[in-house]
Amino acid sequence: MKNHITKLSIALVTLLAFSCADNTLDEEPLDDNFPFQIVLDAEEGGDLPDAEDYAVELKFADYLPDLDLPNTTITLAYQITDLEDDMVGSVSIDKIVYEVVVDDCVYERELDFTTSADGLTGVITIPPDPDSGYVPESFEIVFVLPGADDTEGGFKVEFSDLQSSENLLLGSPNVFEYSVLDNEIAGEWELEIETEEDFEQFKEVFGPLNSELENLTFEDITGKLTAEFEFEEMKFVLELAETEEVTTCEDGETETEIENKELEIEADYDAEESEVEFEGSHEIINDDGLVEDELDFIAEANYQRDVETLVLTFFTIIDEDNYAEGEELFSNGEGISFSFKKN
Repeated sequence: MKNHITKLSIALVTLLAFSCADNTLDEEPLDDNFPFQIVLDAEEGGDLPDAEDYAVELKFADYLPDLDLPNTTITLAYQITDLEDDMVGSVSIDKIVYEVVVDDCVYERELDFTTSADGLTGVITIPPDPDSGYVPESFEIVFVLPGADDTEGGFKVEFSDLQSSENLLLGSPNVFEYSVLDNEIAGEWELEIETEEDFEQFKEVFGPLNSELENLTFEDITGKLTAEFEFEEMKFVLELAETEEVTTCEDGETETEIENKELEIEADYDAEESEVEFEGSHEIINDDGLVEDELDFIAEANYQRDVETLVLTFFTIIDEDNYAEGEELFSNGEGISFSFKKN
C-alpha cells in the first residue's frame, strides 16, 4: 500500500527550559497545564495518478515532555470536500491505523470511525491503547483513491469538533489538500551504474554533498541507483555492496533479513518546462571527521523524458549559504547526464 505506515517516526516538538549563565532567567511555560494539540503532519500532498490509496497523518505536537498523553477517549469530526474530476464519488476513508511498541515489537492497530452514506463526513474515535494506557502519539487516515492510470483531480479533508475531557486543542493545520502529481518526473526511476567511469561521474556531481559518497570506490556499490520523486520531495538512493542483518518484529512475528546498506541524498525539487531545481542541505566535515556545519545547496538541471526514460542533466551545484562565483560545488557547462528507466 503506497504511503501506508512502514514505521511511525513521530516528531514531537517539545518546549524545554533552557538554562544559560547564572545571571540569566530560566524560560519556563507560564501555565503548568499547557494544552496538548493535535495537528496535521502536512498541509498538502499528492501521489501518482494510479495510486489506490493515500495516508494522511495526524499527531500530537507542542507538549511538555514530562506530561503523559491523554488517557481518555477523544473524538474528532472530519469532512471530505472540494472533490474534483475523477475524485468525485471515489474518495472515502478505508481505515485509520496507528502503531504501538510492545516488548520491542511493533503492532498495527485500527481506530473506529463512523461515516455518512456518501463517505464524506464522519467521526473518528481515539481511545487509549490497551497496552500503553494512553491515546496514540499519531495515527494515519488511509483514503481510498480511484487508482486509474489517467486519474485527475484532488480533494480536501478538514478536521473539526474535537471532543475531549482533557486540556486538548485542535491546532493548525487542520485542513489537508490532496492533488494528483502532474509533473513529468514524478515517480520512481532506476539507473544501473555499470562502469567505474560512470560512478566517477556520479561522484563528480554529488560527491561534494556527501563525504561518505566521496570516499566510496566502484567496488563499494552494487550499481543500483534509484531516483524517487514524490510530492515536492525527492531522494537519490545508492545501493552499497556492504550488507547488514535487519531484524524486525511486527504483530508478534520476528523476521531477520540480509539487506544491502544504502546511501541517500535528499532534496526538495521543482520541475517545470524541462528544467528542475533541487534544494537540500549538506554536512561540512572537518579534518577530524566530525560534522562542523550544515549548509544549504541548490542544484540546477534539465530533464528529458518519454514513457520509459528520464534523462537528468546537471550543470551546477552551489552552496547557497557561502557562494562566490567560481566556487561552485559542481559546475559543467555542457552538463553531466544520467539516464534513468521507469521502475
